[in-house]
Amino acid sequence: MPTLKLNRRNFTAGLLATPFVARSVPALAQSLQEISYITPFGHSVVYAPDYVAATSGLFEKNGLKVNIIGGTGSAAAVQQLVAGQVQVARTGGIDIVRAIANSDAPIRAIATVSQSSTWHIISSQDAPINTPEELAGKTVGIVSAGGGSEDTVDIVLAGAGIPKEEVRRQVVGNSPGAFDLVKLGRIDAFICDLSVVSNLRAIDAPMAVMQVDPFVAIPGQAYIATQETIDNHGDMLLGYLRSAKEAIQAIEADTDGQETLKLMEPFDFPELRDPDTALASLRAEQQVWLSKGSENVLRIYPEVWEEGWAQMAAAGIVEAGDASRAYTTVFSEQL
Repeated sequence: MPTLKLNRRNFTAGLLATPFVARSVPALAQSLQEISYITPFGHSVVYAPDYVAATSGLFEKNGLKVNIIGGTGSAAAVQQLVAGQVQVARTGGIDIVRAIANSDAPIRAIATVSQSSTWHIISSQDAPINTPEELAGKTVGIVSAGGGSEDTVDIVLAGAGIPKEEVRRQVVGNSPGAFDLVKLGRIDAFICDLSVVSNLRAIDAPMAVMQVDPFVAIPGQAYIATQETIDNHGDMLLGYLRSAKEAIQAIEADTDGQETLKLMEPFDFPELRDPDTALASLRAEQQVWLSKGSENVLRIYPEVWEEGWAQMAAAGIVEAGDASRAYTTVFSEQL
């Protein structure tokens, strides 16, 4: 699985140039605890807090040396975590509940990074879909069969009392190119994350956007760890989350976003080659990190996990169960 390696010259330049990074970074010779973190899928501006924490010295300030790995899907990220190949992962709330309820995976959410859903349903301005009820009888593009995007559609439909069989599905991926299928009439709408919405807005696509957040309680994305790591390496996890929180606060304070983009440059993923689009995606993601207020960054809300699990059960994705199995508040209460 590919791992992005930091260029030491770029790391040092970013650390010295940016005004908001941690200044009390331990000397490189000092012993740091080395851990690995995996994203749910590849590398993207979506994961900016982790990159900024890595290149600004925040992880080092909190005693960590973090190896950031681009994942190949939510299920694979969970598998890597359970297998002990990584100590921290990030994935969707739906994926967390499904792994626990269906496979009894020994994992828990330790912090909520995307407090609201990242999913949106895109349709044409000429034939807009603005409510869940308007999905009945339509063909909807999904990112992948059986994944979080399809589960989200099922939850939206269940909440509106629409049998899932009344909505046809077509796998289209998570890309602005899916809008071409809408324009050609091959699908009526598609579900995508905020980065795709931002890219389409940047080119003034003639689209209608329906947020799914009002209809889906489960958090969009959370950091997760195994119960064994929670029990035996709590200080390490708390250091990771403190670094991520400080990175989010720094990104919020960086009003023009230029230092944030600069700090991500050593990771050299394609989005960064179009700074305007990358910045638009960054600001869109920032909205979900801060959707419950700056003071509640990374906080775990038990009630939304309980409601979210119940919605998933109503949609037939999991059996009803004890939602407290999906999270712990022990870390977010200390941030």
